[in-house]
Amino acid sequence: MDRHHAAKTATLSYDRVRQLMLIGMGWTIIALGVLIAPLPGPGGIPVIALGGMLLLRNSADARRLFVRAKRRWPRALYPFEKLRQRFRKR
Repeated sequence: MDRHHAAKTATLSYDRVRQLMLIGMGWTIIALGVLIAPLPGPGGIPVIALGGMLLLRNSADARRLFVRAKRRWPRALYPFEKLRQRFRKR
């Protein structure tokens, strides 16, 4: 392998750094939703859903796990899937 190719593969591209930041933001938003969940009102569920959608848009592993969970518990994840499809059309 020549030096140019090795140097190119050793650095992260802007798109990859952006993707990793969005994945980190998704996990942070999910953690915030879990912290908000015990408070009165439905505040935690929409926040967790927002973080999950951010993860699904940026992580192939999250999408794979979501598909597996959707096959196993279709009724439980139907509202989330419906919301995801609505935002996907936009």
